[in-house]
Amino acid sequence: MKNMNIRQRMIFIVLSISIATLIILSGIAFYGMWGAKSTAREIGREIGQEATENSAKTLIEQKKLELINLAADKASDINHNLDNIRRDVQILSSEMTHILTNPGNYSPQPVSEPNPANGGVLVPQLLFSNAYARNNWALDYEIGLTANIIDMSYEFLNTNEVMVTAFAASKNGFTILTDTYSDEQGEFFDSQARPWYKLAEEQGKLVFTDVIEDVLNGELCMLCSMPYYQNGNFAGVVAMGSYITDMKKIVESANGSNKQFAFVIDNNGHVILSSYDKVIAEGQGGELLVNVDKNFDIREIENQSLAETAKKMSAGENGVTEATIDGINYYIAYAPIEGMGWSCAAAIPESEVIAPAIQNSEVIKNVTDTNINELDAHIFQTMLIMAAFIVALLFVVAYVGRKTSDRFVQPIHELADGVREIASGNLDKKLDIQTGDEIEHLSACFNAMTDELKTYMNNLTKVAAEKEKIATELNVARDIQKGMLPNIFPAYPERKEFDIYATMNAAKEVGGDFYDFYLLDENHLVVTIADVSGKGIPAALFMMISKTILKNFSMTMNNPDDFAAVMTLANNQLCQNNDAMMFVTVFMGMLNLKTGEFTFVNGGHNPPLVYHKANNSYEYIKVKKNFVLGGMDDINYIQQSIKLEKGDLIFMYTDGVTEAMNKNEELYGEERLINCLNRSDKNFSVEELLNFVRADVNAHVNGAAQSDDITMLALKINP
Repeated sequence: MKNMNIRQRMIFIVLSISIATLIILSGIAFYGMWGAKSTAREIGREIGQEATENSAKTLIEQKKLELINLAADKASDINHNLDNIRRDVQILSSEMTHILTNPGNYSPQPVSEPNPANGGVLVPQLLFSNAYARNNWALDYEIGLTANIIDMSYEFLNTNEVMVTAFAASKNGFTILTDTYSDEQGEFFDSQARPWYKLAEEQGKLVFTDVIEDVLNGELCMLCSMPYYQNGNFAGVVAMGSYITDMKKIVESANGSNKQFAFVIDNNGHVILSSYDKVIAEGQGGELLVNVDKNFDIREIENQSLAETAKKMSAGENGVTEATIDGINYYIAYAPIEGMGWSCAAAIPESEVIAPAIQNSEVIKNVTDTNINELDAHIFQTMLIMAAFIVALLFVVAYVGRKTSDRFVQPIHELADGVREIASGNLDKKLDIQTGDEIEHLSACFNAMTDELKTYMNNLTKVAAEKEKIATELNVARDIQKGMLPNIFPAYPERKEFDIYATMNAAKEVGGDFYDFYLLDENHLVVTIADVSGKGIPAALFMMISKTILKNFSMTMNNPDDFAAVMTLANNQLCQNNDAMMFVTVFMGMLNLKTGEFTFVNGGHNPPLVYHKANNSYEYIKVKKNFVLGGMDDINYIQQSIKLEKGDLIFMYTDGVTEAMNKNEELYGEERLINCLNRSDKNFSVEELLNFVRADVNAHVNGAAQSDDITMLALKINP
């Protein structure tokens, strides 16, 4: 400075100030860009973490709900499969009781002892216990009568591929067996020592044995048995053995991914059905493989989380929990299989549930890292350009430095402010930075990133909307179904000779029960009550078809005396193209309003009750056993009739009333029903009577979930 002239000093000062200014402005710009990069990285990390947490919570709750519905659906499907077995055994028991109680209606039929030559052929075989005394005329006569059950056994075994054997075992020491196994020649067959016999005799009701392995082929099977009676006294046990093949298919159909599976445990803690073997590699694990070994109880294994889950399932609980299976964390939803003590569960690995959320987090991280890397490269290029300008434009560096600083710093702060607003949740925020350089490109990248996040959130919203739409459509279906039933009361205000009232409460959004009533002419009133197999949409569709067919045939009936023909024609119509193998129980009656004669036909339905004013009490109508509609064609239904007087009343219902179950799994039952009706005020209107019965059922259920449709109809002849 000493040896410099004024001009040089001025130049030096200007240059120094300019250089210092450039350095300062460059530092500010560098600091701003570096801060923007750090802020962008942190915001990207926070957005990714928040998106991961929110989406993980949503996905977990959604998957839990899906698992609960899946477990409940599979449990319902298995219970429906078991209901088919129960139905066949109940029919066999009812037929044997009828044969022994009405021996005059049947002729003794021949049946031979086992012949090894018949091995592999479905034939009836007569087996004896070691207590049997030959040349006993009375016992031989009972054997001949019992042999009348053979035709029905053949029919069930030939129409149901999983049914493999049928028994009719008398308490007097003989057994008629319909089976392909014929190696009992020369050996005694003590049915009374078999579990299926002893369980049915001790409990006096329909029972299932434990699931075991068939000694012939290793397939899992079980037996369903039920007592039969002679004049009200225990006479023996009928039983049918079946493979659980169909239930196995139901469980295997639950495998919705590579690791998702389902399983069923019985009331002894044995895994009797499982698709776990489909999701594990050979030789890996095996905690939930099928194991019917009596010494293996999954509730007692060392894996505490799985053991606790099994205990909840055995207790008949519904729910969803987390458990470790062979070292892998799973979500497990479970639902009871009603009436069996079994429980069905669906499981999916925790990793598969949250995998989409983790993937979203990785996508966000990758987008952020890519943009930060681009920003680093642009910062380096910018610094080189600024150094070149310092050398070439020293005299204008101050001005250029200020403009350059403004050019870089201001957009960077604008970028940082915009990113912070986006991070606060405003995904509609758009960065409008038009600098024509890398900062503008970075802002475009952030805009693209917010669009992708918004699209993802919108997709989640659409999924929720679709579920709400399905619920709305089910509500519409329920309203349509209700609209098909007569629901305006009083139904015939101009007719003073009778009153009628009916209600139907579905267990789900739509149901399979229905009732109907209509006048054929001035003197004939037809009433109908029915219960379709199953529940939900399929049952509702079959219900509408059944109701329409029954009414159409009734309205076209030429001769009221041939009321049974209506049921026969309707049954044949329902059997056509019935690929779903659905059926319906129906009680249909016709009241002659002049004479009081009530003509009725029962198609496998619960017997109604009749109130006789003269006796001031209710009693069950003795209905003849007719087959359900839709199960088998060309059935001739039997018509009956009773005489009703003024003041008498008919009460009709579906099994949802008598089978209403409380939390202790106690049925409401027929005895409670008749006691309730006899306690009712005999001056009740038909509507008050139905409300009284429903209140009594609700008191018994005491808050337990409704398991079946509840339908009632009352018809009173006014004095």
